[in-house]
Amino acid sequence: MPIGFRIQPNDWEIHKNQVKRACGIACFGALASHFGTESAKLIEWRADRRQPYNSFGEPSSSNKYLRWRQGKALPNDATVAHIQVRTSGAVKLDFWRDLPLWSLLAPQAPRMSWMLRLLEKSPINIRQILFGDEDGRWGGRFHHTNPTRDQILGIRNLYSLDAFLVLICLARKGEELEDDPLHFLASACAFDIFPRILYSNPPLRYRWEGLFICIERLFWNRVYFNGSYYK
Repeated sequence: MPIGFRIQPNDWEIHKNQVKRACGIACFGALASHFGTESAKLIEWRADRRQPYNSFGEPSSSNKYLRWRQGKALPNDATVAHIQVRTSGAVKLDFWRDLPLWSLLAPQAPRMSWMLRLLEKSPINIRQILFGDEDGRWGGRFHHTNPTRDQILGIRNLYSLDAFLVLICLARKGEELEDDPLHFLASACAFDIFPRILYSNPPLRYRWEGLFICIERLFWNRVYFNGSYYK
């Protein structure tokens, strides 16, 4: 039986739109952090040299950066390349736009094979914990077993964005396997380090409340086999 919700989400379309908005806000936050302003018009000037008004006093802003913050659009590849040039490589919008977090926040968990590949591509310090040796392979393949409590706590103690993503991935793996202890402990550890992740990643910290709502709905809103839950 699937792991239930303490408060049943009533509209997954709203959730998907909120996830898209959280992604757009993170992209906007990356620019806001780099340029030192939250003004979409000022960012447009600094990034594109585009004035808010033309010589006739008519509005000339494209508002494309504002639309990211509103969740109406996301950076396209041309904009990603343009921003990378304008910031001398300091801002890589595709990193934030394509962060696996957004797929892990979909109403339906990603395919199991996708999640296993994500774990296999994690940094070496995480692979050492999950798979037991430096490379993590045996006979050319990774051997996937459900992690122990000590392994999950070891990943938590890295306090990195990669560790956070792996914990979220393990929680969704637990959801798909209907493994309550795996889902619970991985989710609880992700909750534990979430403030540190925000502190060390300004794009995610920018207007973080919407991101929190999306994660809380999926991971921190469950009722487990013995009726327990945590707020």
